[in-house]
Amino acid sequence: MDNKAFYSAFNHSASLLQQSARNFAGNMEDAIALYQETAFQISRQKESIQEAGSFKDWAISVMRGIFFNRLRKKKYCPGQEPADEALPPFSVGLEGILLKVEELEEDCRVPFWNHFMGLSEQEIARNTGLPVETVRERIATARRQLKALFREGSEA
Repeated sequence: MDNKAFYSAFNHSASLLQQSARNFAGNMEDAIALYQETAFQISRQKESIQEAGSFKDWAISVMRGIFFNRLRKKKYCPGQEPADEALPPFSVGLEGILLKVEELEEDCRVPFWNHFMGLSEQEIARNTGLPVETVRERIATARRQLKALFREGSEA
């Protein structure tokens, strides 16, 4: 994609990217940092996008990757940033959900995580070697387990 087409597509998608950053981050300061990092990364990778029509999807997937990488860094390097400073004791924000997903039994967590990331049941079945019906059951079981975990968290 040439510079003119890239900047046109970027300007057309800017409000969607800003809203997505707010949805992912949960607070304005982190949302601004996420938006800026995403803008920087996609401007560095603009040669890899071919069609202007898929620009929004591509940019959102780059943002999602940056967001999840930051979450992983916070989880595995907690000494570098205050861990729960911005979160209340019990949060149902995305970060709270991701922490609860980590508590699921592994046989349910893997299919649920793939489902959460947007893979279809057929793709999950193909990747895990499980029958599609088993994948459906494990996703449903993971949802039930998450409900129970959230109930326990709200009662505590």
